[in-house]
Amino acid sequence: MIYGSIKPIKIESDEIRKLVSKTRDLTRGGYDLYDQNYNVLVSILKRLLRLTKQEKEWHLYFYTLYELMYLYTRNNNYAEIVKYAELYYKDSALYMDRELSNYPNTDMASINVWVYDMIFEAYYQYYQIDDAKMEMFMKRYEEAALKYGNTYKYYADEISLSILYLDIDRMERAVRNFLFYEKEMKSCYVCRHLPYLRHFLLIGQGRRAEELMLDYIHKNIPKKHLWCYKYCQNAEPDSMYLDMIATCVNSGNVEMFQYFYKKYWMELPQEIRLEDASTLQRLLIAYDGCFDQLDKDIEQAVEDISEENNDTTVNNMNVFLEWWCYFILLERSGVPKVCAQFPNLETDAQGQVSTMAVSDYMQAKADFYGEKFAKVRSRFDYEFTKESYRKCFL
Repeated sequence: MIYGSIKPIKIESDEIRKLVSKTRDLTRGGYDLYDQNYNVLVSILKRLLRLTKQEKEWHLYFYTLYELMYLYTRNNNYAEIVKYAELYYKDSALYMDRELSNYPNTDMASINVWVYDMIFEAYYQYYQIDDAKMEMFMKRYEEAALKYGNTYKYYADEISLSILYLDIDRMERAVRNFLFYEKEMKSCYVCRHLPYLRHFLLIGQGRRAEELMLDYIHKNIPKKHLWCYKYCQNAEPDSMYLDMIATCVNSGNVEMFQYFYKKYWMELPQEIRLEDASTLQRLLIAYDGCFDQLDKDIEQAVEDISEENNDTTVNNMNVFLEWWCYFILLERSGVPKVCAQFPNLETDAQGQVSTMAVSDYMQAKADFYGEKFAKVRSRFDYEFTKESYRKCFL
């Protein structure tokens, strides 16, 4: 629930109090409500951002900034996070330390690290953030974490960045620091340990990754953290299996990809594998030779193209690599043409286009984003990632 730790009765402004109460009501009951009420919530939080700053309610102001970024993250609207990051840098420098003493017994200091965590979600996958800016950001993030607490968040995120770069040395240093600060953990145990879990796949310890995955699924974690299962969506078996598969694909671990795919993913009922299907899920269904939802898949492919400007560079790269593989598998299954309208692709008199032409089109889009990102992040290897998809699926 947004503003779950805030008591509206203690808010002096009637308008702010009513809006905070409304936000709490709209999100009371689970994260699905965040998504269902997304547009209304964004509008309310933007209004609250203006009002709390105007009323100099600094704890609520920074809390609202964090919650707004969190909503944008859930909706993959990373461009907005990049924009609000600049507002945070400016206002935190002006007001954070100056006002901290005026808000005793609140989480105002910790909000700094929460906000940095949201900014990281956008920055580490965005081509607009080059090597220099990314490393400068990581330095500021680490300084904030060491100063304000929740230090484990920073090192978990550094593990994620290391995985993106396939930088084993940096990853191992980050893992050591993450484990050192692990005892601080107050947020979801499963979500915060996912980068740690993923790193085992990069260092060739697939069985250890499997053990941890099963521990998280079966709630074999410290008792004081069991509360997180009431809310955590990432701890569901299908979500956990999909995360392992995605990590295997991106890291080129073909053996473990096949292992998780056959032992865990294919053992799920098909209705679960198709539920709220991501592009990767659709590709995995195609990999099994099933195209029963071809019309829906094509609709999703067209939608992904229409929404690409709202997503990060790396997410776009992965989505279009997945569609590239999907349409190759479709053509190999005996479907030479599809009825679809893609921008800049000509159709025949029947409104159809060559399946391989669609695959080439998706490959060109993936290359565009992957090469663009590789130009600004010298440690990212796009050709390795693309070849990993080829080895796993083709």
